[in-house]
Amino acid sequence: MEDRLSLLSNRVGFVFVLMYVLTLSGCAVTTPSQYYLLSPVKEKTETSVPDADKLHIIGVGPIKFPKYLNRSPIVRFSGENKVEVDEFNRWAEPLEQNFSHVMRINLTRLVASSYALEYPWKRMMKVQYQVILEVHQFGAQADNNVKLYAHWAILNLSKNKKIEIVRKFKYSRKLDTVNYQTIVAEQSRALGKLSQDIAKEMQRLMDR
Repeated sequence: MEDRLSLLSNRVGFVFVLMYVLTLSGCAVTTPSQYYLLSPVKEKTETSVPDADKLHIIGVGPIKFPKYLNRSPIVRFSGENKVEVDEFNRWAEPLEQNFSHVMRINLTRLVASSYALEYPWKRMMKVQYQVILEVHQFGAQADNNVKLYAHWAILNLSKNKKIEIVRKFKYSRKLDTVNYQTIVAEQSRALGKLSQDIAKEMQRLMDR
């Protein structure tokens, strides 16, 4: 009889402890996640619509990203070989996809008489030039520098994918104020600068 009472008492005590823990966890304040997107370069105030037969179609992609970067939480370096993954500051869409979206918009805005498409595109679309990229580094470093390192090339699809240009791109700028909003804003500027470099070479090819 005493054994049964002792067992019952232990069970009752366990239930009360469990209820107390659940109550505490229910009262805990959960920090809401913040979501971010890269932004494109500003559109020119005066734009003219080119004739359809004079419109150059640019294909953007494929774009290759390191696996450690292509995830929802934003990744930043906290040491030479150490990264931090922030679960409460996240990309609103996969970074590789967002990067591609913004580059497409940038090139459409920066290259005259052009329209850019994202990879993969339909065969019926007569893409003349294709931009392919491999991103090696993109984000904030331990020293508060935001960096973008990439290799890119332009292929001429009207000439059996002839490689017209191959370039290396390096961007680094130190932030005075460091938070995720300023980091993402600087990443957008870095992508804008890369897009400008590509657009300059693309325009040269189209004008020759």
